[in-house]
Amino acid sequence: MATSRAWAIVAGAGSGTGASVARKFAQTYSVALLARKPANYEPIVEEINKAGGKAVGYSTDIADASSVKATFDKLKSDIGGSNLAAAIFNIGGQLVRKPFLELTVDEFAGAFNLEGHVVDGNSSSFKH
Repeated sequence: MATSRAWAIVAGAGSGTGASVARKFAQTYSVALLARKPANYEPIVEEINKAGGKAVGYSTDIADASSVKATFDKLKSDIGGSNLAAAIFNIGGQLVRKPFLELTVDEFAGAFNLEGHVVDGNSSSFKH
């Protein structure tokens, strides 16, 4: 599946920010969308491909290191050797609707917390 176009990977692809980011990157790059449920990425994959872009989706649980490793292994197999232009990590954190300066430390940290996990996806087989 390697193409002459560089790839962008969007983790946390869904109907909101992830879809918007994927659409924007698809104007220039092929995109790989990662989400837990196919229903989250399938509509945007279909939309991008119908518009003449190149998009693929992968079911991935970003909070599960073995799921991320399996997905990156699949990505390496599918698009390895292609240039990797960007990797976007857009996971759903805790959303608190109040002014920034009124956030507690826990509320602020919750926006970046993924069930206490930090996952390292290895993209070393892509060209840099």
